[in-house]
Amino acid sequence: MKKLNNFIKTAIFIFSIFILFSSCNKTKTEEKKALKLEAKKEKESQKLLEQTIQQWHITNKRICVLFGYDFNDPAVVEQYKTMLSQRYGLDEDGGLIYPLIYPDSFKRGGKSYFSELYSELCETEIDFAGIVILGAPDTTHIALEKLQDFWESKVPYPVIALFPQDDIAGLEASCDVIIEKSQKVEISGSIVPEEVASQLIKGAPDVLLNTIDYILTLNGALQKNLDLFVHVKQMLKGKTVEMYVDPETGIKSINHFLLK
Repeated sequence: MKKLNNFIKTAIFIFSIFILFSSCNKTKTEEKKALKLEAKKEKESQKLLEQTIQQWHITNKRICVLFGYDFNDPAVVEQYKTMLSQRYGLDEDGGLIYPLIYPDSFKRGGKSYFSELYSELCETEIDFAGIVILGAPDTTHIALEKLQDFWESKVPYPVIALFPQDDIAGLEASCDVIIEKSQKVEISGSIVPEEVASQLIKGAPDVLLNTIDYILTLNGALQKNLDLFVHVKQMLKGKTVEMYVDPETGIKSINHFLLK
């Protein structure tokens, strides 16, 4: 009987130890799960905080971004302005980007006068660091020629036209750099339509951001010489760019480039 009692006591002791051990393991497992959940929540909170933190700084400098043909649809403008606002900030908030939309930004008395671009750029106290024109509309080069006259042919910041639709010869004379998308040509000699006019040019947002980023590394205008090709290749890093060749004369343009 005594042996039986000892056996029962030993069994109870072992069972108690087992229960205690299991309880400790369960507690440790629950603590680990709680720590992992807390760490996950903290990581998600940090990510959300980083997304809401302003990524740009208030500046006195401005880069004018003009939305012309193919880029002036309200939905497209809103998409681009959101992108630019997040990265650089808009003028209205003390940021870098000074947006102009053709023709809405140039309406006076119900009519649009693109000649007002000169007023926007010259008759203002804004300290411009550059001008980027998307889809340059007709007569852009005339407004830019007036800009050159104002600065006596020494505009102190770069003027870059991306995917323009204005007179090319006029833009070559009035811009530092022109970048077009190369077009495929059929055997007949006619151009293959790659884009619908109302659609966004593929890759344009990336080209625009690269262009603005590069302008910010410059200290003044770009000189029209052979170094321009080097600048453009650095600006559009990772992209294939070639110098534009006039189809009639076979002469390469010093400041006009094709993006493949």
